[in-house]
Amino acid sequence: MRNFAAAMMIELHHVTIGQRISNLSAIVREGQIASINGSPDAGKSTLLRAALGFLAIDGGHICIDGELMTPQSAPWFRRMTAYVPQWLSAPEGYDAIPDYVERCRQAVASGKSLLFVDEADRPLSAEEQDTVDSLLCEAAARGATILTVNSRIAHIQISL
Repeated sequence: MRNFAAAMMIELHHVTIGQRISNLSAIVREGQIASINGSPDAGKSTLLRAALGFLAIDGGHICIDGELMTPQSAPWFRRMTAYVPQWLSAPEGYDAIPDYVERCRQAVASGKSLLFVDEADRPLSAEEQDTVDSLLCEAAARGATILTVNSRIAHIQISL
């Protein structure tokens, strides 16, 4: 596996998204793992997708390494990002999508400096969860900045 590219910092400043997320602020630095926590339908995946620039926010702003995330800058930032979505499927006739643990393994192996990891679409076994935790800790130790829906290993807790 290669070393991570220039490490990045994610800053959420007074972010508001619809009725679920209001005035949320957090900073995730190089080598840190931040977990988004909350009840089902609290907006965990929504916040993750907004930080990726996939969804517009209603208030506040998101910065990556001090640069404002905008619709114009989002594609540039995503080149430095590995994303493990909660749900992933392929149209009929295309290769099967690897399972969640394998997607996490591929994201870490990519060497990207930003990792966005949503929760699994199914309950993970203890062994699978330990593998994912280990992979994310390995990425953080190499300097990646990680925003995840995984409270077991987080340095920072973001509660919704």
